[in-house]
Amino acid sequence: MFERKMFKKGGWGAEFHPQLQPDENTVVLSPHKALSNFWTGDIGIQLRQRDIHTIILAGMSANLCVESHLRDAIENGFDVLVVKDATTGPGPEATQAAYTNYGLIATEVVTTDDILKRLKESAK
Repeated sequence: MFERKMFKKGGWGAEFHPQLQPDENTVVLSPHKALSNFWTGDIGIQLRQRDIHTIILAGMSANLCVESHLRDAIENGFDVLVVKDATTGPGPEATQAAYTNYGLIATEVVTTDDILKRLKESAK
C-alpha cells in the first residue's frame, strides 16, 4: 500500500472507484495527514454537526489507519463498531494484533453479515 503510493494525490489510488462515486447524501471528509482524521482533519466536526454518535468502521491497514481511527473515535466519545472481516493488515501478525486490540477498545466487533442485517432492520 505505501510502497505503491496508493493514496498519492493525483494517482489512481486517491480517486473514487467509479461505482462508489459520492452522491448528494455522501459527506467527503478532508484528507488526513497521518493515521487518523480526528487530529488533522474534520471527521469529528462532520459527525457532530450531523448528531452522529455511532461509527461503523472498516478499511485497509487494520493495524494503522483503522486502529488509529478506532482509538481516536473512542477517545472523542463515539461508539465504534469495527467490522472485523472488512479489515486487513500488511501481514497475519499485524492483522491479528489489530484484531486483538479491536476486542479491547471497540464498543463492539461485528461481521459484515451482522452489520448488514442490522442496517437493513434499522432502515425499516
